[in-house]
Parts: sequence; C-alpha cells; structure tokens
Amino acid sequence: MKKQKANIDFTRVKDTELAQTARIIVANMSNNPNFSVPLPTLTVVHDATEDYYEALLKCSDGTKQDTAIKKVKRSVLSAHLAHLGNYVNYIAEGNIVKLDSSGFPLSKIPTPVGILNAPDYIKVIDGGNPGCVWVDIGIVRKATGYIVLFALCPAPEENKDWQSKLFSKSSGLMLGLQSGKKYAFKASATSTRANKINSYHFTQPVERFIQ
Repeated sequence: MKKQKANIDFTRVKDTELAQTARIIVANMSNNPNFSVPLPTLTVVHDATEDYYEALLKCSDGTKQDTAIKKVKRSVLSAHLAHLGNYVNYIAEGNIVKLDSSGFPLSKIPTPVGILNAPDYIKVIDGGNPGCVWVDIGIVRKATGYIVLFALCPAPEENKDWQSKLFSKSSGLMLGLQSGKKYAFKASATSTRANKINSYHFTQPVERFIQ
C-alpha cells in the first residue's frame, strides 16, 4: 500500500496560505523530539517565512518591483520547505504520527476502486451492416472499461453462459452477430477490483433483432 508523505510541492498553494503553512510547520517542529536536527534549520525556515510575508504585504499595494521581489522570496521559502519536507519524510519513514506532528500537509492515499455501480443504460442500435450493432453504454466514473454480455434469446440465466466483449470506451461496434436473430445485451463497468474477483453489476438486459 502506498504510504503517506509530507507534501513538499507548494506550487499550487495560494500566497497567503503558503506563509500560514510555513509558520505552522516551524511551530510544530520547534522542540519536536521526532525531528531533533531539522535540515535546513528552523531558524533558516523561520527567517525565509518572515521575509516572504513582509514582501507579500508590500506587494499588495506596491510596484511591479515589489511583486517581483515577492516571487523571489516565495521561491526561496518553497525551496526551504521542500528541503525540510524531504528531511521529515526520511526521518518519519511513513510513520503517520511523526508525519502529522511535523505540521506539513500530508499526501492523500488513493482510494481503491471497488465494484462499480451498473451503468444507467445500454443502447443497441443498427450498425449499418448485416450482423453489426452499435452499442452505447452510460458512462460510469472511475471505470477502467466496459464489458458487454450478449446472447441469443431466450438468454441464459447465468452470466457465465453469455458471450462477452470488452470495450475500452463506453461505446463501440459489435460484429459477427447472426442476422435475423434476436439477441439480449447487458453491460457493466469494469475496475481492477471487479476484474480480479470477476464480479460485476450489470444493466437490465435489452433485446434487439439483428439485421
């Protein structure tokens, strides 16, 4: 399982939030027994934080030069925080208690995608050639693809007795069907978990005569 880490990328953090976050980090790591020898030192990070905050205040009603200075100060502070974050990650070794005590924002752990809900619909229309249909499936968020089960009517009760076709997208052509026959179709979204245990939630079947 992927471990949480101190987030060391501050490029998308707003200007005022960066100063606040830096102050929280310095406060949390001061005299913190989990991180006895911070690199860089907390004095360096503190001074860079206050320099940046002062530059931030000046550029609110200042000149273009004030804004340029603020950008430089932000870059310096971000670099110090990234360096300090690397130190935190090295010392904590994924220990969530130690990481949380640092004051750094933590990375999110991706939530595994389980068995997804059935698509809202499956539509089957003439594909323009004998034995061909176009299948359109309702999009399911986080789906890795789609599986369509199809069978001659009357369709079997067990899914294992149907034929199947995988689609990387929510629509596509199906070829090689028997002209003049009625087929049943149903669809499910796929996910890594569903594929692993071979368990899916399917739409209600729809029936169609094949041209």
